[in-house]
Amino acid sequence: MTRIWVVRHGQSMLNAAERIQGWSDAPLTPTGREQAATRGLDFAAAGIRFDAAFSGDGMRHRETAAGLLAAAGSELAAVPDPRWRELSFGALEGMHIRRFSRLMEDHADAEMPFIATLDALAATDPFAEAPAAVAVRAIEALHDAAEAGSEVLVVTSGITIMSLLHTLGGAPDTRSGPANLSVSTIRRHENAWIVDRAADPDPIAV
Repeated sequence: MTRIWVVRHGQSMLNAAERIQGWSDAPLTPTGREQAATRGLDFAAAGIRFDAAFSGDGMRHRETAAGLLAAAGSELAAVPDPRWRELSFGALEGMHIRRFSRLMEDHADAEMPFIATLDALAATDPFAEAPAAVAVRAIEALHDAAEAGSEVLVVTSGITIMSLLHTLGGAPDTRSGPANLSVSTIRRHENAWIVDRAADPDPIAV
């Protein structure tokens, strides 16, 4: 059995400023570094030993993975992979989250307003990505990660996680996305993916 631990990055400076990051990037805040270390200690206490680790190629992803792995007592270095980047917001990169909330009001009647809003952005901006497109690259990366060992760490971003889990049938629809350092677990069983945990903010429970 292969188990992929998909973790959202720690609080970044743009998170703290309540700005949506997308492909924009920023380093972790002191809080973000503390979050990463705390989660690493949780993994160590649960006896999780990673065979491999991957992350998005942003600063916030790489810093989170490095801090988490160090605190977990692992000597691994996460391999950065652009397929684990956040969704691109195109011209709206860096928007304040209040503006995105107003955009969501136009899709309040949709079954999943968050996804519908992102789809609408992608339909009008050639540089913005639709969640389904993000899921395609994330699933491709997931397959490659599953070949690396039985316990694999992936550090990525919130909407990438939501898009991936939504496609696999395990994502809640929320307005704010997964919390920093929340944990999702995905198992590969034969030819199927099974979501055991979807963006759980609580410490690791095996």
